[in-house]
Amino acid sequence: MPPRGRVNLRCLAIGLVASAAFIPFGASGSVSADDVAPSRSRVLSQSTQPVSVNPVQAKDFRPAVKMSAAEAEAIRERLHANREKLAASVPQKNIEAPRTPAAAASHVRKGTRAPGTLVIGRNNKNTVANTNTCGTGSTLAEPAAANEGPHVFASGNLSHQEFSTNGGATWNCASAFPAGPAEAPIPWGDTDVVYDHSRSVTFHSVMYLNSSATNGVVRVFVRRSIPAADNCSYTLDFDPSATNVIPDYPHLGLSNDFLYVSANRVSPTAWLGASLRRLNLDQMASCVGASGSSVNFTNAGGQRVLVPGHGARDVMYFSWVNTPTQWRVFSWADNSASVLSTFVNVASMTFGDADCRGGANNTDWSSPLATGIVGFNVRTSIGNDHVNVWVPTANDASHPHAYVRGARFRVGSSQSALSLVQQPEIWFTDQCAGTSTTGVNDRGDEGLAIALGGRKGGGGPAVATAITMKDQFSPGPGGFSFTTVAAATHNPTNNRFGDYFTVRRQAPCGEFFTTTGYGLLNGTAVANVNSRYVEFGRGRDEPCYLAWRNSVPAA
Repeated sequence: MPPRGRVNLRCLAIGLVASAAFIPFGASGSVSADDVAPSRSRVLSQSTQPVSVNPVQAKDFRPAVKMSAAEAEAIRERLHANREKLAASVPQKNIEAPRTPAAAASHVRKGTRAPGTLVIGRNNKNTVANTNTCGTGSTLAEPAAANEGPHVFASGNLSHQEFSTNGGATWNCASAFPAGPAEAPIPWGDTDVVYDHSRSVTFHSVMYLNSSATNGVVRVFVRRSIPAADNCSYTLDFDPSATNVIPDYPHLGLSNDFLYVSANRVSPTAWLGASLRRLNLDQMASCVGASGSSVNFTNAGGQRVLVPGHGARDVMYFSWVNTPTQWRVFSWADNSASVLSTFVNVASMTFGDADCRGGANNTDWSSPLATGIVGFNVRTSIGNDHVNVWVPTANDASHPHAYVRGARFRVGSSQSALSLVQQPEIWFTDQCAGTSTTGVNDRGDEGLAIALGGRKGGGGPAVATAITMKDQFSPGPGGFSFTTVAAATHNPTNNRFGDYFTVRRQAPCGEFFTTTGYGLLNGTAVANVNSRYVEFGRGRDEPCYLAWRNSVPAA
């Protein structure tokens, strides 16, 4: 395809590569009197509550009641409709200042062994994710995975789970999710996976619901060996004193000492807060009673979603967009019972329902939630004494299609002392970019996976997952080169594209990344889901990757 506009697009054997344009650092925006914090220097502190949870050992797992794929999809439609209903009342108004983007610059080097080359070590199809043989699949695939050498554990919507012993070349079904508690017995979906390389343990989660989808819990499973069965599980009730509360959109995160579990607490009529639990990792890895803390955040400006950051060491960071000109960044130190939050002003962002039509069927994959201020697609990473935040936004005067806005904050003398140092952007002259997911390797570099495709006005390419890195070879604020990792021909028919991509540190070689992604190939049914497991990194780290990618820790 010939290049269009200023951004060069060229096809390679491993996929589409494109360079995204950028803008200079933005000045601080104005803050209204209604904002939670009128100054970027203000820091808030919120106390947490102690919690404890006991495991269910594997020997006590019981079979779950079966739910048909049609029933599960019907619940998904009800939950999504409730998400959009609650989000519709959230103010998203923005006053956009016109800006002139600078010219794009490519950082891709030639030669597969050059230090800055983006190397795709593995790109394998999950051949059971769309067959309903290891559970129930969905066109909203939302694949998640983590690895331990050649061993890979994967899961996805609606509720399937599988593993590979050869880096994703072939797949085997994992044991079916067991039954949940009486209040929420059905394993439904929104799965997540994370691997703790310090303890050689995989944690994976799934949201459980009752048959009317009015009450739920999150269940976290502990898996000490990926090819073996789960060892135990922990059931987290995010409102044990109430009914009709759903812990929507759960995600996992790790620090040195804790496993973090987030949930967006909702009822059929109200948002009840963004909640996080953290539990002792050593206790969970040993399948004994686990202690920890919980916190719940509400917001004067309306509903917001929180997801644990990636790359945390002794301080976990997570974030939301407070206003169109301000980020709120939360920090929770391992040795503290209090969560701090800092407000930092940035250049103005535009939120609203973007038009990203494309593919053979020319449908729109971007729902109002995908580029809304509520923050279902906000992601945070931590590395090299910096906190990085990303959010998909709607098109504006300077960007013809939906794009991704970021902010990079330097951590100062304390965990809450954040200063804005960069405002990177990922955007294209001929197609939409969104659904950003980020991870961090041992060097502190970022790996990124985004949804790329469709365009305002229609006629864009089919949406699919694309990857890159943000590091010394591609430092930003622009000039990022993305490579698509999933062939696609069609856009979804339901106005939605999955947002549970998992960019993780590759184990054992911590300089490479793993990620998941997908596209719809030759149709729009579940059978057309092209789900991928990918390992990638820079050419300079390929010797480490090749030496260790087939190694697993000693028992």
